[in-house]
Amino acid sequence: MIADCVLDATDTIVLVSADSDLVPPLEFIQQQYPEKRIKVYFPPSNFSCDLKDNLTHHSSKPVLMLKNERRFRDAIMPDVVTDGIKRYEVPEKWRPANIVRNGSVP
Repeated sequence: MIADCVLDATDTIVLVSADSDLVPPLEFIQQQYPEKRIKVYFPPSNFSCDLKDNLTHHSSKPVLMLKNERRFRDAIMPDVVTDGIKRYEVPEKWRPANIVRNGSVP
């Protein structure tokens, strides 16, 4: 995340985690790169008051993936993508049919 900000390789950071250890890097980005947008998504059955408090302090809020499950499922890429030259495939264990209801991989 920090490297992308330093290299100006992103305008939006998307973090899918409820790990409060990520508050310090987020604070660094918020202080040093205030123009960067930060979106935090909490995985199902995970929550971090520290991350939520940080986002609230910066006029934002986390997104609870469980409450937005349909939107996330609708955003899943197809198992096979091609650019006309190369073919890219989602590994078998990552395919939606192999993902358990709570979002974890067996």
